[in-house]
Amino acid sequence: MVKLLLFFQQFSIWFKILLSELSNNLISLFLILALYFALWHFPQTIDLLLILNQADAFLFEVPLYFFLLMVSAFLIWNIPKYFYYYNYKDISFSNLIGFVPNQHYKFQERNKSVRYHYLVRVHMRKVLPRILALLLLIISALSILNAMKLFELDNIYTNFLEPTDTLIYCTFFLFLLSEPTIYGHMQEFINKIPKTNAFIVLLSVGLIVFIISLGTLNTQTEKDLGNLFLSNCALALFFFTLSFNSYRFLKEFPQKLFYGIVLFSGFILLFSFLALNFVPEWASRINPLSILTLSLLSLFMISFVLILLGKKLKLPLFSIIVVLCLFSSRLFSESSDHYQLTIKPSEVKRPDMEQYLYQWIKDRIDIIEKREGKFPALLVSSEGGGSRAGLWSFLVHSYLYEKSNGSYFEENLLSLTGASGGSVGNAMFFAEAQLAMYNNKKANFKTKSTDGYPALKYKASAVYKENYLSVSLLSLLGRDLFKETTSLFRFKNRGKLLEEQWSHTYKKYFSKELDKDILQKEFLSFYNNSTNKLEEKRTAPLLLINTTHTQTGNYNVISPVKYAHLRPLTGMRDFIENLQKSYPDSSIGLSTAMRINAGFPYITPVGEVKKSSISDKQYSDQYADAGYYDNVGGIVSKGVEEVFRNVLRDSFPELQDKINIKHIIIANSEERKIIKTQTQYKAPLTTLQNVRYGHTQEIIKKLGSKYIIKLQPTMIPLSFSEPENKEEEVLMIKPVLPLGRYLSTVAVRSMEARLNEVKPQLDAILTVN
Repeated sequence: MVKLLLFFQQFSIWFKILLSELSNNLISLFLILALYFALWHFPQTIDLLLILNQADAFLFEVPLYFFLLMVSAFLIWNIPKYFYYYNYKDISFSNLIGFVPNQHYKFQERNKSVRYHYLVRVHMRKVLPRILALLLLIISALSILNAMKLFELDNIYTNFLEPTDTLIYCTFFLFLLSEPTIYGHMQEFINKIPKTNAFIVLLSVGLIVFIISLGTLNTQTEKDLGNLFLSNCALALFFFTLSFNSYRFLKEFPQKLFYGIVLFSGFILLFSFLALNFVPEWASRINPLSILTLSLLSLFMISFVLILLGKKLKLPLFSIIVVLCLFSSRLFSESSDHYQLTIKPSEVKRPDMEQYLYQWIKDRIDIIEKREGKFPALLVSSEGGGSRAGLWSFLVHSYLYEKSNGSYFEENLLSLTGASGGSVGNAMFFAEAQLAMYNNKKANFKTKSTDGYPALKYKASAVYKENYLSVSLLSLLGRDLFKETTSLFRFKNRGKLLEEQWSHTYKKYFSKELDKDILQKEFLSFYNNSTNKLEEKRTAPLLLINTTHTQTGNYNVISPVKYAHLRPLTGMRDFIENLQKSYPDSSIGLSTAMRINAGFPYITPVGEVKKSSISDKQYSDQYADAGYYDNVGGIVSKGVEEVFRNVLRDSFPELQDKINIKHIIIANSEERKIIKTQTQYKAPLTTLQNVRYGHTQEIIKKLGSKYIIKLQPTMIPLSFSEPENKEEEVLMIKPVLPLGRYLSTVAVRSMEARLNEVKPQLDAILTVN
């Protein structure tokens, strides 16, 4: 009984000291938690782990990511030492780099008979920062397993280790090391193993060689994710070896140089982060995962400077700054115009939808009547899903256009709609095809040898091979965060930067002869001559771009025609009509419409349009991703179909049997399985996660399944060049297709291979039936 009471007494002492020491490692905890949530619970960054081994600059990007993880670990280990009084009292600006923060060790009792309370505190100050640093590396390693599990990529590691349970066990074991008695027993056991400084050096070198050798085996396939996991585990073991044998290591290595290198590396990365925020376009050359780690590490370094400065000034400077930032962000958000959409003047008068559809049919009467069989009238709905959905939509349109020599767009296509990435692909295709039709030319959607991408067949692939994620991540955690909390200076937000990235990349391959970026054109200007029949041009398809009104959750459609008076489209707000109530004769750019249709949470800011209420109070309408409401745009397509049938029945009854309305659904192949029963605590969150998927599948079923063009990962040769020896076995790989805005070359090639597989389906769309 006495022993039990003693145990609980010691546990109480240990736990209180643990909480106290964690407060001294607070910014380390924030960094670890931020990286945990980013790598385990945020879809746009989870899939970055799956394509890290697919990176085109693999020999640069993986080492950079591992380097940033190691710098983070060494900083977490050593930064808290600077916050102890006996260290920071002697620190100055001139001696910070190279200062040895171990002065607090000189004032510790050496007597072994000290009280348990004191023993725990001294031990925990030494061990806890090492534990937290090691935990960061374990989280990064297990996040790769977690991502494989989420994407159902089974291998020997996922079958043997459950990521969440393994992380819990590892965390429990690491925190056991913070108890001096347990640590002492483990140390006695390990000390029985003969080891020398040479052994530790050889082990460390061996781990580095092991990591490099695994990298050389990379073939950019699913199975290589296991090697990536092993490499990250080896990185954690390498740090464990160095940090828990630091007394041996620092006897041979100059302490001033060691601490100087650690702190200098942190400041170099901070200055790099600040420089990138001045020229954010440079970030697109760096892997998004590295940008994420760099950004979080830079915020860690800024926090370190504030805490250290506060210690010197005897003020809680870090706490004061954080509280001020929270209040100021709330204060400035209501008056800030940082995220306001760019409003553009427009001279185009929108016709009613039924008038427009009447003209569309009238322009094609001769073709419909002369055609044998039924004339296909095509309504396209493109499912959302990041860059992969955008490219898949763009590729399908490009193939159909090239196969029909343009008649797909000029004759058969009635409307294009969708959500998120799928709608972006629609818009990019529409811009080029519409411009070509207006100029009485044929668009060219295939690459040339001069385009610089011999492995790719379509220009769409070249456009989507660019990195559209790094700049947004950098701005989210950098310049936009600064703007949110200070409201100082004027610069482009991450949404506007994304628009410019799209536009500049698009112009490299399309409409090069134009001085103006075509995606920056005002949306309605694409329909400038649609109802003006002074020139004999066919009426263009309807491009309908959707978005979700943040404050009400209402579906909004950015439409070149008026439709609010039509019963089949009742309830869907007319974005342009609403905008023109406050800004007469105005509209937005096509790229802006694309952006507010495809806005990942947080990664892309919600677009804002400033308005005045009846009482003249200023507020902003906010618009977010269309996929929140309908991730395929099918309800719009069904509404257009019903209006089209009404026009056909009332004005062209003789053509009703000559036209075959086809719903083309450009979709992902995602099929969610019921794999386990959720706990009562997780069930509501799981419902929220899955309801959009369920709603989308319901809408797809209503549209019909005859013309669903599904994207699936497809096998491709590892090398795109023909083997010299025809009998040589070709290594085939199946790349992972990520959800975010970053596609590797092998992922793009896999999607082009999938396009070849669905050609029979696509050819059937244009046939007479």
